Amino acid sequence: MRTLCVTSGKGGVGKTTLSVNLGIAMARAGRRVLLLDGDLGLANLNVMLGVIPRFTIQDVVRGQKTLDQIVIQTSYGISLAAGATGIAELADLGEEERENVIRGLEGLRGYDVLIIDTGAGIGDNVVRFVLAADDVLIVTTPHPTALTDAYGIIKTVLTHESRAIKLIVNSVTSIRDARSAADRLTGVTSKFLNGTLECIGYIPFDSLVEKSIMKQQPHLVLHPTSTSAQRMQEAAMRLIGGQVADSKPGLGRFLQKLLGQ
Repeated sequence: MRTLCVTSGKGGVGKTTLSVNLGIAMARAGRRVLLLDGDLGLANLNVMLGVIPRFTIQDVVRGQKTLDQIVIQTSYGISLAAGATGIAELADLGEEERENVIRGLEGLRGYDVLIIDTGAGIGDNVVRFVLAADDVLIVTTPHPTALTDAYGIIKTVLTHESRAIKLIVNSVTSIRDARSAADRLTGVTSKFLNGTLECIGYIPFDSLVEKSIMKQQPHLVLHPTSTSAQRMQEAAMRLIGGQVADSKPGLGRFLQKLLGQ
């Protein structure tokens, strides 16, 4: 199982919307997808999907439920592990409790891709998720403050370790602005940081995306023929292109790295 962490330096750039729709696009391509809400302060993947979770990851941390018991099978072909602020307790678990959680997560099988939707910014929890994941996707817009904050998290990650990071420029009003934003970030990353940044797509601004959010239904489901939906589909295919099935217990490996083991 591959783990993909979707993050951003700034809130309001469409990170959660993209996490949901990229997951649906991957599922339509035959991948078995699990979404994990890693926004510790404002868990809202379930809101985007229009579902009300009875249990969350907090129940797993407290030993009241297994991960199997909290996973929700949505009507969109993807599964959801709803988040809660209690996941932050993972960092403070005792050794025995920590091992119990890891074993439980390693037992969860049947998925090809785990998508973690983090909070925005460069907080410790966000960075921990990013460093633990196999693949990292940064979401930004062409707005100067969004680009500055995106560079902030790219710099933070690459300061910890050299790795390849992917980028999507969202809510663009022209290809020229999109390319300028991507070139700016890839240029400074290549020049000043020890790592690589690859832009895998541009998503045009589309008022239909906001309408989908208000209806609490995925954009790819409500408006599949829109240009923005097509660009999301293309980005998802670039993310999974060339990947092969991973027989290792990817979720357990992810949690071990997340917990510093």
